[in-house]
Amino acid sequence: MTAVVGEWIGTAVPSAASIFGAVLGAAFSGAVFALKISAFIVPALILYDLLAPLPVFARLGGRLGPWLARLGMSPPCAVPLAAGLFLGIAYGAGVIIPIAEEKRIGPEELLSLGLFLCTCHAIIEDTLLFALVGARGPVEVAWRMLTLAGLRLLLALTVLAGRQALLRGKKPSTVLE
Repeated sequence: MTAVVGEWIGTAVPSAASIFGAVLGAAFSGAVFALKISAFIVPALILYDLLAPLPVFARLGGRLGPWLARLGMSPPCAVPLAAGLFLGIAYGAGVIIPIAEEKRIGPEELLSLGLFLCTCHAIIEDTLLFALVGARGPVEVAWRMLTLAGLRLLLALTVLAGRQALLRGKKPSTVLE
């Protein structure tokens, strides 16, 4: 029995060369993956920064106004909502902060926007990341995108509907205090 234990312990200890090789291989794979991600993210961020000062987002907010009102948001929420849906909550927050500091959206809208983006963010980015890590073919990528978008949107709408149901009969300011 001691021979089996000794044999098991002896084979479980890798050499320093194999550990170094594994670490080097993992670092190389991580660097290649980061480059693949940045090949998508950087152009998307540049496109957003080019479109942000144009009236494109103001028109989008005007058209989405009735839908945004149902979610407890106003047209100025369209820009951070679009940024968060497409690029993720971190970049969405980078758009939300200046709009909130300029007092273009109130605290209730800010809370609704944050709740929505916490549950339904980066739909496009996440799907393309699926493609990078192994989704095969446009059909599988489209299927994952539609499934992810649908589930997240359903969850976000459920969270906001639950919040609005809780707020009925209460003053909104008491929720934030």
